[in-house]
Amino acid sequence: MKLTIQATPRFHELSEPKAGWLEFLKELAGEIGEPSDSVDLSFVDDEGIRWVNSKWRGKDRSTDVLSFHYGRSNPDEAEGEEDPFGEILVSVETAREQANRLGHETEQELSLLVIHGLFHIMGMDHEDENEAERMAEAEEPFRKRLADFYHSRS
Repeated sequence: MKLTIQATPRFHELSEPKAGWLEFLKELAGEIGEPSDSVDLSFVDDEGIRWVNSKWRGKDRSTDVLSFHYGRSNPDEAEGEEDPFGEILVSVETAREQANRLGHETEQELSLLVIHGLFHIMGMDHEDENEAERMAEAEEPFRKRLADFYHSRS
């Protein structure tokens, strides 16, 4: 899957296309799903993610990550138009808090949340024990590679 990364102006540094951690994250995303699928990734604040969570999920609270699956583009669309296969929103504020609590870098937490969101877009969930186990098993190799990547940077 291809990631198109955006950030609100408040977090503009997180959309720096040449950042090593973003390049690695894009590489990992490329191994999930179809290479032709595109996912929009937005780094937002708690207020923004709360608004989306309330409007689209009826849950008036912030969260760390939201993902939305849109499906594949219509083959009859005009050439050059590309609808995203899905969309991921990550709250930078919540990710920072979680990273501090867990003792790792904010970028690592953001990366973990993006991977989690990608697997949601691929149809996985954790609503029951079996689903949660299946999703955790699918995410594990990517979590390990992220841990190795961040460990090698320190």
